[in-house]
Amino acid sequence: MELLVTAVAVERAYGTAVVPWILGALSAGSALGGLANGAVRWRARTRTRLCGFAAALGLVLAVAGRAPGLWALAGTMALAGAFIAPALTTAYLLADETAAEGARTQAGAWVNMAVNAGSAGGALVAGLLIGRVPTALCFALAGAVALAAAVAAGSAGRRPCSRPAAAA
Repeated sequence: MELLVTAVAVERAYGTAVVPWILGALSAGSALGGLANGAVRWRARTRTRLCGFAAALGLVLAVAGRAPGLWALAGTMALAGAFIAPALTTAYLLADETAAEGARTQAGAWVNMAVNAGSAGGALVAGLLIGRVPTALCFALAGAVALAAAVAAGSAGRRPCSRPAAAA
């Protein structure tokens, strides 16, 4: 997002001084989304929530690049952020729920690795695409990745999991 927001600011002649404010809106949205997520007593299954948060994030990101102005972009980024902390928290919860008791730390580490690899890969792809394709398309591709993650998380729940047998 940092590269995409910077590209939009430069492309639309806002100047890079607005970038921290827009990214701050993303972070504030994430903080508020995390607080709201923690305040809700969820009835939906963890996997269902993860799919919903990832899909919502993807949809908001897909349209963020079409925001008509600076305030609309900041608002869209805040809305996108509202799904980031809940998605991350829920991914860790799902890893903890589905891992065997002795593998929970490792499952959490896999979630962490996936987040970091996705962030690095996303920055690489964004860096390669910016200037070659419209920024709105870059945002749409970022949204498509989150939507693909939602689909993957949902379809993973349909496959039977094999857990190691507990020691007697």
